[in-house]
Amino acid sequence: MPEFAYDAFISYSHRDMKWGRWLQSRLESFPIPRDADGNTLGRHLRVFRDQTDLAGAELQATLQKELTASRYLLVICSPDSAASRWVNEEVQYFISLGRRSHILPFIVSGEPHSDAPSLECFPPAMREAGGDELLGANIQEIGREKAFLKTASILLNLRFNRLVDREKNRRRRNLLTAAVLLTLVGSVTGFLLWRNAAISRKNEELSFDIYGAALVSFARKDTLEPEEFAFLQASAESGNVDAILLLADCYQKGWGTEIQPELAYTWYRKAADMGSTQGMMAVANCYLNAFGVPEDPEQVFYWNRLAAEAGDTSGMVNLASCYEDGYGVPSDVFLAFSWYGKAAEAGNDLGMYQMARCYRSGIGTDPDPAMAFTWMEKLAETGNVDAMYNVALMYQYAYGTEENPRLAYLWYRKAAENGSADAMRMTGWCIENRYGVDNLPLEWYLKAAEAGSTEALDDVQRLLPEQTP
Repeated sequence: MPEFAYDAFISYSHRDMKWGRWLQSRLESFPIPRDADGNTLGRHLRVFRDQTDLAGAELQATLQKELTASRYLLVICSPDSAASRWVNEEVQYFISLGRRSHILPFIVSGEPHSDAPSLECFPPAMREAGGDELLGANIQEIGREKAFLKTASILLNLRFNRLVDREKNRRRRNLLTAAVLLTLVGSVTGFLLWRNAAISRKNEELSFDIYGAALVSFARKDTLEPEEFAFLQASAESGNVDAILLLADCYQKGWGTEIQPELAYTWYRKAADMGSTQGMMAVANCYLNAFGVPEDPEQVFYWNRLAAEAGDTSGMVNLASCYEDGYGVPSDVFLAFSWYGKAAEAGNDLGMYQMARCYRSGIGTDPDPAMAFTWMEKLAETGNVDAMYNVALMYQYAYGTEENPRLAYLWYRKAAENGSADAMRMTGWCIENRYGVDNLPLEWYLKAAEAGSTEALDDVQRLLPEQTP
């Protein structure tokens, strides 16, 4: 059996970047189960995620190398990925390697083999290869967590039920740890909320604000006990907007109750009508995914516009996407570029990324590799690890800037120090191939000499005898 550098290569559209990041993070941090003797069955999963949408043809050989080194191709399936040329080419190449059976769909939206082209979530190469026969997971059918566990079980060659049972046991232990605190919170809040009619309305609202917010913070987990859910519902009915949003999440995801799309929409709408931009965008997503209401592109546009005009930078990015794609509004790439720019100027990560993409592809503006580089570098300087990796690539391949091996190496190293597995590998490649690191040993010998190491002075003299006093 061949040895692979990666357990999975994640292929996705840039519009599904949040899913790519989430799935990579969950897979790489997922604790490997132990066998009957208590021994770990293996090391953490190794995942490669293509982190640049700015790569030209010169990078395709690199991506093909990573695909060849991956045991599975994990495709995040959505209408956006179905329309992505790059996702389709990655699927085609993986099939050409004879690994069709090792393609795993991870469906986040849309439908496979849909009669409506706008809902199709499989790229053409997957449909032609018989996508119905491929193992995979659909979050719309079994929820995000179970879809993740199903995917992990395939990658680890373990029974799905074993991982589900393990997660249930872990959560049960966590709930037992919090049981005493929950009982105390429930009893105190019950007294404050229902003690007698003599409490003034102002004090009653204050009680809901304090304890409702406390419960919202406390209950950020995948399930709620009945007493937690009952208190959350009471807090929401009192008008606590944080509790309203969490209650809507519960009805959307089945936390502490059954999944009820209509009730989820109703509570999201309450939060939106109260001025919550988070509620506005949730309402837009309900109309986008036909969750609790019929699909309505115009309503998607309307609610994202309200959120954007209220100053929400994520709403700005969503509104720009509507303008770019002509979804719910006539297509206007110039307005798309403008709203991406507003989000970027306000510090939104995805807005900066989209500005780099617009300048790269000439969307709403003239193509400008230098500006594409400028925005990617700004994003990298905020601490965004993916952007650090992209900046390194751009320095290496002279995209929007001059080739600079030294800066390419430094950005690879910075991304590696912040946890990027891809950057770790490229840092190793730079050192192995002496790309941008020609004076690296001397740099550290000089630092050591300045710190007082006499041995380091000998090393400096060995490397630069003519410059050593």
